[in-house]
Parts: sequence; C-alpha cells; structure tokens
Amino acid sequence: MLPNYKEGDYLLINKIGKIKSGDVVVLKHPKTGEFILKRISKISGKKFYILGDNKEFSKDSRHFGAVERKLIVGKVLFHVKK
Repeated sequence: MLPNYKEGDYLLINKIGKIKSGDVVVLKHPKTGEFILKRISKISGKKFYILGDNKEFSKDSRHFGAVERKLIVGKVLFHVKK
C-alpha cells in the first residue's frame, strides 16, 4: 500500500481530542524522539499500538512495541497534499 501522507504535506493536528483506533496521529518515536506519523491500530489500556500505512517499509509497533499516550502529540484532523 502506498503511503497516504508524504513529506511536505500540511496537517492540522488536534492536541486535546480523544484518540481511537483508526486515527492518524503525530507522535514522538519512542527511541529517537523524532516526530513520526502513524495510524492507531489498537488501544489496550494506556498503551497504543501503531502501524504505518506503508506496512512493507514502516517502523512501528511491530518493531518497538506499544507506545504510551504521552508520546502522542495529537491526531490529524485535516490533510492537504503538497
């Protein structure tokens, strides 16, 4: 599957809204601290399992496990392709 979001696209992020499965979120990578864009696949208690849309190349919960809520900056509300 091709990525839905590309470098240079514009995003409107909601920092305070409730997050649910299927939402696309901006978060800090748990190991490097860089900002990444992933989709919530499952929520288990206070842990969030994230997957990239380009599953063949994505580094996500399959590689580093579930992430805590504090790493999630917010969910994407609006996306404009460059």
